[in-house]
Amino acid sequence: MRSAIIAGAALAAALGLAVPTGAARAEPGVSDKEITIGAYGPLTGAAAYIGLGGRDGAEVAIREINAAGGIHGRQLRLLYEDDGFSPAKAVAAVRKLVEQGDAFAIFGTSGSNPTAATLDYIKEKKVPTLVSFASAPQVTHPFNRYLFRGGTTESARYGELYAEFLAEFLQAKNIAVLSGSDEFPKNEGDATERYLGQWYGTKLATRQEFKVGDKDFTPQLLRIREQQPEIVLILGHATEAAIILRQARELGLRQPFFGSAAMVDNALLANAGAAAEGFMGGWLTTVFLDSRHPDMLAFRKSWETAKGAAPQGRPNVFDVLAYTDLHVMAEGLRRAGPDPTRESFVDALETLRNWRVSEIATPRTFTRSHHIGNLQMQMMTVINRHWVPLRWEPQRESGILAGVDGN
Repeated sequence: MRSAIIAGAALAAALGLAVPTGAARAEPGVSDKEITIGAYGPLTGAAAYIGLGGRDGAEVAIREINAAGGIHGRQLRLLYEDDGFSPAKAVAAVRKLVEQGDAFAIFGTSGSNPTAATLDYIKEKKVPTLVSFASAPQVTHPFNRYLFRGGTTESARYGELYAEFLAEFLQAKNIAVLSGSDEFPKNEGDATERYLGQWYGTKLATRQEFKVGDKDFTPQLLRIREQQPEIVLILGHATEAAIILRQARELGLRQPFFGSAAMVDNALLANAGAAAEGFMGGWLTTVFLDSRHPDMLAFRKSWETAKGAAPQGRPNVFDVLAYTDLHVMAEGLRRAGPDPTRESFVDALETLRNWRVSEIATPRTFTRSHHIGNLQMQMMTVINRHWVPLRWEPQRESGILAGVDGN
């Protein structure tokens, strides 16, 4: 059959007849009826809540998009692979999605370590990829045409925001850090320490580390207690943060705690209980999950229609990020036109300026010079077991896009 097609094309060319481009070269993952998006993240293991939120949020968005007619008459199809929060498994997952699943594009909903491991393969194969969660610097530095960062932000930007909030809003000078040893908390800790030093001349009182899945943080907390810091910065995931807060209070630490964006989640309140009171952190969208804002109510209704009654702690920040970023991918496909190619899809994404599906998302902007979608964050605090926004906005100009042509 294949030889007949080739022979037919050759005969047509010899006779000077036009050969339809679709017959000569089909675009991976695009058929007359579907466009296939491949996604990966942890569905098993200690970080499963990340991938479950990523998968479900993306599925809710796709359900909405397909119910509205799809993209130029095509339905979106999601293939999702479990990476177990393992770099090796993430690489295998992406290979499978591209080589066996015939994915048109990749949607990254895993942590920084697994995501970073996939980047060389993605660059080699030139597969458009939108990374929704991982803040690993390698996603956007050095710049690569096929890699985009969505609702999360740069590790360096976290450092800028955390340093300014701690030093100017909280007026803290004696700061301790307790951070995970994996990629994202380590990078955010490094960036925060750097900007505290460069901008404010502040040196950390101490910096302690832990691993994903740890249950006992007593040794680190005792060393922090010895330094009597004004505030403790925790960087990592909500699972460990809830245990840290309970153990810190049991050890007599009464200082305020500030934490990563991944910790600003109702699961932290449920698992830390009263120990979470007063906890602060940065939220990556403009509207929190339990807000009565019409757009958040609409999202929650759509989520429950698609997935059923929400379990405790769901939907979470990862559901929201995946939902909003899948809609970003869909908008790129719309702009790519009725015959999308991977190259035209990348070109289309680069036309987005302050685009968002609704007010539960921060606006996304991509250009031909940068693919950093978001630089914003809303600081939150826990009052009476509810997340409440703080009236604070950064005053320092970010240096993340310095020297980058925004046109």
